[in-house]
Amino acid sequence: MKRNLNKLAAAALAAVLSAAACPFLAASAEEHYDVYNYDRWNEAIPSQAGYLADRSVSGEALGVGDFSSPSDIFRDADDCFYLTDTGNNRLVLMDSALTQATVLEEFTLPDGSITTLRKPEGVYVSPETQLIYIADTGNSRVIVCDGEGNVTLTITKPESELFDSELTFLPKRVLADKAGNVYVVLGNITTGAAMFGKDGEFKGFYGANTVEQTSEVIANYFWKLLATDAMRARTARTVPTGITSFDLDDEGFIYTCTQSTSQKTDTVKKLNPAGKNLFTSLETTWGDYESLYDVNTSQSYQSMLCDIEIGDDGSINCLDLTAGRIFQYDKEGNLLFIFGSTSDQLGGFSQVAAIESIGSTIYVVDAQKNYITVFEETDFGNIVHEATDLYNAGYYAEALEPWYKVLQYDGNYRRAFIGISAALLVEGDYEGSMKYARLAESSYRYNRAFEGWRTEFISANIDQFTFAAVVLAAAGVGLHFWLKKRKRSKGKEGETS
Repeated sequence: MKRNLNKLAAAALAAVLSAAACPFLAASAEEHYDVYNYDRWNEAIPSQAGYLADRSVSGEALGVGDFSSPSDIFRDADDCFYLTDTGNNRLVLMDSALTQATVLEEFTLPDGSITTLRKPEGVYVSPETQLIYIADTGNSRVIVCDGEGNVTLTITKPESELFDSELTFLPKRVLADKAGNVYVVLGNITTGAAMFGKDGEFKGFYGANTVEQTSEVIANYFWKLLATDAMRARTARTVPTGITSFDLDDEGFIYTCTQSTSQKTDTVKKLNPAGKNLFTSLETTWGDYESLYDVNTSQSYQSMLCDIEIGDDGSINCLDLTAGRIFQYDKEGNLLFIFGSTSDQLGGFSQVAAIESIGSTIYVVDAQKNYITVFEETDFGNIVHEATDLYNAGYYAEALEPWYKVLQYDGNYRRAFIGISAALLVEGDYEGSMKYARLAESSYRYNRAFEGWRTEFISANIDQFTFAAVVLAAAGVGLHFWLKKRKRSKGKEGETS
């Protein structure tokens, strides 16, 4: 009952704030789908759009003919784009404005022979060397070449006891770190990304997911402890879900995503060079919190993250295959925006495949519609990013005014409550910090603010506390002597009688 009353109060507050911000409300109305976010009770509620679909770009518009089942897109250090045009067996190179394009279809091997791609599904360009890494899936290899198509390295199936000799080498995504090590997501491997040295030597697997610790998994574990060898042989093996895609940030950390509706552990990971997940302590739900009903398709769905991309500001962009949505988080894993849908209109998709960004612009590849959709940041998105950047840089007080502006757009925006609570805590306004921490349902921030308030309260009333302590001590001493004197008096009365 109390929770329902709190929700009603929050809804009333949101209505007041929204009325005050009516000039801004046109932002979400420009999209054909419902724009939403999650409140402090983890329930989906209407919100303002952080991004709006601006245009779509086809291969025909670029003068290279229609794309066919494009599967990956990458932006290099010069802001040029590389697209794996899978069905056409080629690599398409585009300028930053997506107005001009060239095609790479033939590649020259070190011996001078010519080779071509077959169903390529992944591409990466090293900012250090400008070499292009292509996951040539149909040819079971990764090729490394320069911008003219001259191949400098070919990586094929490793001959190692660590790699199952019966498995086909099926590269899906590829990237290289600053040291030149090459990481390859394989479509039939669940033990992590295959890792190769800069010379192509196989080093092992990196960043394997862990098994989701469900009740069934735990029960099977104890069953196997009691079962015979024959019974264990007939029991299905419990294996983790494989990595679907990954990206590399400016600091060298690798982010991975996993496309699974059943596995919640390791859905998104941030890996250090040792392969340790730095996101294990985050309480973030990546994608939708639970199954949602899509009015456009009249179906319920669960998120399946098929691609991940790290923005220039460290934001984490996750692409949901089932709903055609983009979930954007800040570098600390706080949800910022949800946009996109499955539909025929601009901003809607049939089958999302890959995501990339430049600054405040986001690009999404559709493998069925065969074009790239360009999303531009709205005024609301700009203010949220301004406040988020200041907050993540440690400028909590400077972020306070932008956070208040965010609430003028969306009175239920939980991230703003957290930011304001942190800013007021730094300024020493502990009661205000506790208020916004309660609005955010953040026990961690509320406890920090309460500790400050308690310390301040004690300091401000130290004289009263001291006086009270002295009075209580004096009363205690007086009571002690009174009881002692009374006891002696009773003893004397007993001797007399």
